[in-house]
Amino acid sequence: MAAVEETVYETEAAAIAEASNDLIGPMPVEKETLWHKIDHLLYLPILNLTRPRDLYYYQGAGLQALYSFTYKYLTVEHFLGKLTRLNIGDALADKLANAYAQSQYPGAEPLTIFTDWHVKPHWTKERSHSGHVTMWGRTMPGTKQLVVNGPDGYWLGCWNYQIDTHMTQVLVELEERLCQTLQRPILCNIFDSEGGGLPTGEAYAAAGGHYLSILSRQHNYPLSSFVMAGEWQTVIDDNSREAVYAQWRHEDKAAADPRQFVLLRPIGQTEPTRIYTGLLPENLPAAVVPWCHRQRWPHNEQRIRDMINGANLNENYGYTYDEAPHRTRQRQWEAAQAQVEVIENKLLQSREAVKNLRQKQREAHETHARQRTLLQTEMGQQRLKIAQGQREGKAVKQRQQGLRQRRKELQQRENSLQKKLRRLHQKTVEQQHRIAALQLQLTQRQQKRDAIDTETLCRQRHLEKDQIMLNWQVLLTNLHEWAKQNVFAPAWQKLSLAKATELIYRKSGHVRWHPDHIEVVLDSYRYREHQRAMEMTCQRFNQANLHWRDGRLLRFSVQEPP
Repeated sequence: MAAVEETVYETEAAAIAEASNDLIGPMPVEKETLWHKIDHLLYLPILNLTRPRDLYYYQGAGLQALYSFTYKYLTVEHFLGKLTRLNIGDALADKLANAYAQSQYPGAEPLTIFTDWHVKPHWTKERSHSGHVTMWGRTMPGTKQLVVNGPDGYWLGCWNYQIDTHMTQVLVELEERLCQTLQRPILCNIFDSEGGGLPTGEAYAAAGGHYLSILSRQHNYPLSSFVMAGEWQTVIDDNSREAVYAQWRHEDKAAADPRQFVLLRPIGQTEPTRIYTGLLPENLPAAVVPWCHRQRWPHNEQRIRDMINGANLNENYGYTYDEAPHRTRQRQWEAAQAQVEVIENKLLQSREAVKNLRQKQREAHETHARQRTLLQTEMGQQRLKIAQGQREGKAVKQRQQGLRQRRKELQQRENSLQKKLRRLHQKTVEQQHRIAALQLQLTQRQQKRDAIDTETLCRQRHLEKDQIMLNWQVLLTNLHEWAKQNVFAPAWQKLSLAKATELIYRKSGHVRWHPDHIEVVLDSYRYREHQRAMEMTCQRFNQANLHWRDGRLLRFSVQEPP
């Protein structure tokens, strides 16, 4: 409560100081009124409502039991609009994250966190930024939500990003921000294969952080690609598998890659079936690494699924937008331009090759002409010597033989020239055919590139209102987690938010407001085990001596079954 109130009033004061409150309007001065409106947003999933507009037709008595009346759609929507114009979303998320951490993980020891993306689809026919939505198996507009859980899966926070944001772009920055928010270091960040690439390793190495990820299944490397950095160890809680630290066998590749690798394989097999990667804390045995990464499922993935079903996590709020350049189309254009440049380089090389071949032809002609002139001069001199020798009656047989050798050499040079010219001509023809094919390919790629529309702007949604509602969804989920740990009977301590909502939070009953206490009497349950569990839950709740916001003591009970 203190975190929410401080953030709201401090943000409002800052907006007033900046004289930017013309369109905001004052917040409720009385905290009871403030919380009444916040409760309308906070408990929407409990009331089986999705958006504030559903309050227009809402006839239930859930909120009326708290405040004796229920706000309708317009009042709540105006309140949410004020919070949105204050840009309170990120500040509130940070403040609540600190409150969650101090509540669930008191102290200043380094904290292990689990991080994952949740992609929320956005159904629209307008041109918008798009990304791959795994749950729907398609590429479509939406919002990415970066989910952060602590040990045992307790929610620390959730932040909205545009759907074309990649994990490597925000992880290190988020971790530094969390360290400042939580006022404690992060021991290790554990996430899935989306952050297992080399860019993540380089970013964490530069920041001096620790993380654990896994290589995607499409990146399968044989055992021969690695050098073992120790002995195989039997994995914790899995006696059928073994793990070992390793590094790249290729020295240059190992020197350029800051990541560590842990290979996992079934005992008795040779090749690894999974490869974990990251920058791990010192003295962490290889046998523990697979166990650490498997904690993602109960402490991160399953929590997201529970929140989807119980807290409207996939709901969109507000559709205001800015016109922005289409970054996806721009990346497509850049990729297409890169393909064009590849063909242009090949075309340039082929044209340069033709130029060189023609230069070689000219040089061959010039060289042959010089050699032929030299040989013809020598042959002329030999003829003169032969004629002179015959007049003088001397032997000319040796000179005649030299003349024949020069004639033969001249013929050989002629043949060699023709052979070389034919070879150069054949290479020139091949390069010209290659140039024609490349020119056609270049035209096709240029047409494909030019067909990508980078001029038309697209809609980029404002995520502030979504972030505010996301803060309430996380808060609601953590309230449920607190109730499970501290109030619920043992038989109900594994209930998801959705099941607890149906079984407990929407249970009908009566509320009586007394001067010093508030009495809540729930209707009886149909099934005996539910009745016993609720009786124990009420007993544990009353033993905690909890009070309502105005100081009155809360007392819960359940009617006896007929």
